[in-house]
Amino acid sequence: MYILGVDTTQAACSAAIYDTSRKRICARVWQEMPRGHAEALPGMVMTVLDEAGLSFSDIGKLATTIGPGTFSGVRIGLSAARGFALALDLPLVGVTSLEAIATAVEDYHNKTVVAAFDARRGEVYVQVFVNGDASPPPQLLSVDDAAALCDVPDAVIVGTASEMLAELNPHLHMSQAPALPDAAIIAQLASDRAPSGPVQPLYLRKADAKAQVPLLHIEPGKLVLVEAMPAHSEVLAAIHAQGFANPWSAQNIASCLATPGTCALLACDGRDNSQPLGFIIYRDVAGEREILTLAVRLDARRRQVASFLIKAMTKNAIDQNIARIFLEVSENNFAAKDLYAKSGYKQSGCRKNYYTENDGQKSDAILMQHDLK
Repeated sequence: MYILGVDTTQAACSAAIYDTSRKRICARVWQEMPRGHAEALPGMVMTVLDEAGLSFSDIGKLATTIGPGTFSGVRIGLSAARGFALALDLPLVGVTSLEAIATAVEDYHNKTVVAAFDARRGEVYVQVFVNGDASPPPQLLSVDDAAALCDVPDAVIVGTASEMLAELNPHLHMSQAPALPDAAIIAQLASDRAPSGPVQPLYLRKADAKAQVPLLHIEPGKLVLVEAMPAHSEVLAAIHAQGFANPWSAQNIASCLATPGTCALLACDGRDNSQPLGFIIYRDVAGEREILTLAVRLDARRRQVASFLIKAMTKNAIDQNIARIFLEVSENNFAAKDLYAKSGYKQSGCRKNYYTENDGQKSDAILMQHDLK
């Protein structure tokens, strides 16, 4: 059996294929990169398949890191792996990024290994492995608390926080193993593991969902526009649930925002820009833009939030030299159809019985577009 492994959780991106019958890695691509994982990963997957002389139909299992790591980094690899698992109907195994680097330490099963990543803000992601057993589970600790946790005689430390913790704890010995995860290790670890339910991301730090630096001011003092990030997914999901019969989950939204070419704008109260009022998500492909969804909080629907978002998104499209914007909307969503029509959109087609309404009835999807050139 062949296992395809991927990792995007830290400042590296990698893909690898492990052959379980021969117990060896038959293809591997690894590159250190602080950003750009979403763009790099698909190409890396195709490269390892080509190098191994395989196709997706030859893969029998998938493996991915689940964190800890950067919020978007964790989402990118996990979303890609989930997509492959769904499309190919394959089992998916999750491995923590801390276990991935700890396992790479020589004679790992006979040592005390401390795996630690620099989490910024004076904090560290850390876990201690004793003779191959993890205890306690991964933690987010202050640098001082992490140094105290690994105050174990003859412990070996690995990871991007190694030097930081070794300076505070003289008992620690620096490992020569790689400080960043490798998909080759992840695929190998998955070889003797069975899936145990849905693979979920491991977040040790709560997402900061407050809108921060304003990118654009329209109607100063009333509404402020910011770029929405995956960290806003819980906020966006709460808004979306107020306007749709089948709302997107936070997981759906975060996965969507991790897709290359996908962006979101969040409208916030100009008097308190930590108060989100509505958002728009769109995707650019080949010089065209598709509006994926637009939602506004119920108590903000008389403040022209939707119009504000459409105007800002359209201005951005013009600045980005986008030729056309298109969307689809339910034939029964009269308010949305009227809003888009007033914003310059015209009906361009119809998909019969595309939507299922709350009462189980089918409705058509009206296709609309706005030509900018």
